[in-house]
Amino acid sequence: MARRKRKNRSALTTIIFVLVLLAFYYLLDSSGLLNRQESLDTGAGSGLAEVHFIDVGQGDSIYIKTPMQDILIDGGEREQGEKVVEYLKDQNVDDLELVIGTHPHSDHIGGLITVLKEIPVKEVMDPGLVHTSKTFEDYLRLIDQKDIVFTLARAGIKREYEDGTRLEIFSPADPDADDLNNASIVSKLTYGDISFLFTGDAEKKSENEMLKSGYKLKSTVLKAGHHGSSTSTSDDFLKAAAPEAVVIMCGADNSYGHPHKEILEKLEQASIDIYRTDLLGTIIVETNGTDYHVRYAN
Repeated sequence: MARRKRKNRSALTTIIFVLVLLAFYYLLDSSGLLNRQESLDTGAGSGLAEVHFIDVGQGDSIYIKTPMQDILIDGGEREQGEKVVEYLKDQNVDDLELVIGTHPHSDHIGGLITVLKEIPVKEVMDPGLVHTSKTFEDYLRLIDQKDIVFTLARAGIKREYEDGTRLEIFSPADPDADDLNNASIVSKLTYGDISFLFTGDAEKKSENEMLKSGYKLKSTVLKAGHHGSSTSTSDDFLKAAAPEAVVIMCGADNSYGHPHKEILEKLEQASIDIYRTDLLGTIIVETNGTDYHVRYAN
């Protein structure tokens, strides 16, 4: 009889212990302390990669966090700079290994001025075209004053990082200062089986040049060119990229009518998932190199 009581007592202790663990797990989960990244199994890889499509209104700003690199593509308009800096600091970014200014339009490089002032940057990649705006002059002056490595971006550049990620530049090949959208830096980030194609404001002319080049455009996620304008995302380019998801970065009720109806219909007909910053706010794609999932920051 005494033995049975000890068994019962032991079983009760085990049940209480399990209940305490479950309660502790629930407390962490409900308070947001358990990072959603844990829902992706890192497997044998070196960790997770994240791509944050930051909501900067009618503009682009994309933060890329790989297991070993912090990269920023564009910074939105100048008045969005503080928001981008605050967002990066919330992500515990102490410095940036690389900043890509896709082209000199203010809705892409304006916010980078504040970023360059407040966050240490090791390298800036730029198409290297002269633009007469004060925004562009201030941007170049800061790069020079802070002695940041300046790299002229040209199609064919490829970088392999120790964390298993790869960055490739597909455009521009021969940029024209009179055609800044088509001078946009188009880059592709690959991590395992998952890839992202970032197109800046590249339009059909640039898309056709990339198609002729024979680059492997196929990507899991495509950032729609020129904020979802009908000037970009041609049928042939979309077919070559063959994305599962497209992110459109544009401002709510913007005066350009972005994204254009033709593009939305084209994506819907192709059964491609559409994510828009004007409707969803900041969009975050997390991947372990095999799977990916999408969540929203606000």
